[in-house]
Amino acid sequence: MFGRKDINLSALEARVAALERRLAEQDQIIAQLGGDSSTPLSLQRPQSGLHPDVVALLQQGKKIAAIKRHRELTGAGLKEAKETVEASRFY
Repeated sequence: MFGRKDINLSALEARVAALERRLAEQDQIIAQLGGDSSTPLSLQRPQSGLHPDVVALLQQGKKIAAIKRHRELTGAGLKEAKETVEASRFY
């Protein structure tokens, strides 16, 4: 394995370049989403993860409607939707 001389160096260099491009694209996407790829998740500010419709319903005091809307938007089950909505900072 390590003693082989027939390894195609240019193919390996092309693969590394492709991986570096992919990493740069992912960093750009993360930056657009407002995150920082160099900051650990434990130190990043948590996002609500709720659709604006759900947040608006919660702010109006319509918890059941918010759970229903969350289920419609995400396909989540009743228990999961209820837990997600109740765990949000808007509840």
